[in-house]
Amino acid sequence: MSSSRVANSLRNVFAAWGGQAVSAIANFVVRMAFVSCLAQEYLGLETLFSSLLTILALADLGIGGAIVFSLYEPLANGDKELVKSLMRLFKRAYILIGVVIIGVGLLLAPNVHMLLGADAPDIPLLEVYFFCFVLNTGVSYFFSYKGSLIMADQKGYVVYLIQYGFQIVMACAQIAVLYLTHNYLIFLACMIASTILQNIVIAIRANKMYPYLREKDIQPLNKEVLETIKKNVLGLIMHKVAGVASTPVSNIVITTFAGLTVTSLYGNYLLITNSLSRIVDRVFDSIVASVGNLGAKESESRQYEVFKTTFFINAFLYACISGGLLCSVNAFISIWVGDSWRFGQEVVVFIVLLFYVKGMRCAAVSFTSAYGLYWYTKWKAVLEAVFLPLLSLILVGPFGIVGVLLAGVITSVCISTVYEAWAVYAHGFHRPLINFAIAYVKYALLAAFSIGIAYLVSSIIPVTGVLAFLTGGFFGVFVPFLFYVVAYRKSRELREVVSIAKRFLPKRS
Repeated sequence: MSSSRVANSLRNVFAAWGGQAVSAIANFVVRMAFVSCLAQEYLGLETLFSSLLTILALADLGIGGAIVFSLYEPLANGDKELVKSLMRLFKRAYILIGVVIIGVGLLLAPNVHMLLGADAPDIPLLEVYFFCFVLNTGVSYFFSYKGSLIMADQKGYVVYLIQYGFQIVMACAQIAVLYLTHNYLIFLACMIASTILQNIVIAIRANKMYPYLREKDIQPLNKEVLETIKKNVLGLIMHKVAGVASTPVSNIVITTFAGLTVTSLYGNYLLITNSLSRIVDRVFDSIVASVGNLGAKESESRQYEVFKTTFFINAFLYACISGGLLCSVNAFISIWVGDSWRFGQEVVVFIVLLFYVKGMRCAAVSFTSAYGLYWYTKWKAVLEAVFLPLLSLILVGPFGIVGVLLAGVITSVCISTVYEAWAVYAHGFHRPLINFAIAYVKYALLAAFSIGIAYLVSSIIPVTGVLAFLTGGFFGVFVPFLFYVVAYRKSRELREVVSIAKRFLPKRS
């Protein structure tokens, strides 16, 4: 990568990492305040309404991702006229999407009580609470398209700093509201106000960064650009529909066949793994625009070298984090909510394995997104949506929750990983998929071996409580780190990572 692309990627990564970490802590604190100040059914409403809004967000149909991909090349080439034309399309599409979401939400609101079941408690203002969630999602589309332009221009750190700043302020306001008023409606009003204000601030910042956005002389898009957008939208529709179909499957199967108690235990582990995934995902989200710029300017062989380095970072990070999880997560659960909320270690192994195999897709997903290869992976999500519930139903009987987790591992590796890597290698780099498979197996075997060693070492140390969490976390992270550094000390990938890091370390005088 050029120094400017590296600089922008690193700024994006550090802003995303720091902001997401602070945001995760804020969310944990807000959740603690929520549980202590409001009745349990309100926490159930949060989950239910969030799921419903995931379905309503299908109105996007992948338009945003398709237009963002189309912005990479004109931004890299300084083609302001094409950027203006694309942003006008973006604005019109997103305003329409926001209006559709709010309209459909209004139609659904009077009937939302039907989803709670006959024995559900009587919750006053239920329809109003639901519409608050709808409004929050709908208004987010009215200005967010300008933030997407900043992201596409490799300056995502600008958006992240604004977003996380508002999230922290919102968290403080919501905690104060909960303890002072115990009022759920005011709690939701804080959420809506934060969404509106942060998007307005981002839009103002975008107008200052790109003053030509305010120009009125905008040319219509040519047919070639529109056809590319339509093709990518069709590919993304498959992903969105299948994503909505597959996301809740695991929890539904666990609840139906293993019981609510198991689901509630799993929820604690899921909160931890999702928080970690979001932090790492932000790293790869931050480099997507730089990869898009790379694809527009650099040779195919250079793009391939950058992917190999990115995949190495991907494998390195997830080996260390997965090791830390396996060796310390049960100790953390005991400190946080008590021993009674822990799974046995055999279940934890499969929770961590699912976390690892999903995480190992980050590099391929980033390049798929940056190259706009949605069309070539359209059937991947459909296959996953079909086989995940089928395998879950087959395996949950004999193996319980482990069977559901194993179904997730199998579909993630055999369908999602293979499809995404094939799309990037066949249509991005024009190279055989076997190259990816060899690298993947090497990384996975090294991770399994090093994490196994870390677990054996940490498990024989006679400590409990906080010390068990700290020692487990240390060995879980350090041992895979050491194994990767030693195993790849002479590799081009590690040399490039070290070279990039050195550019941004303080120089000795």
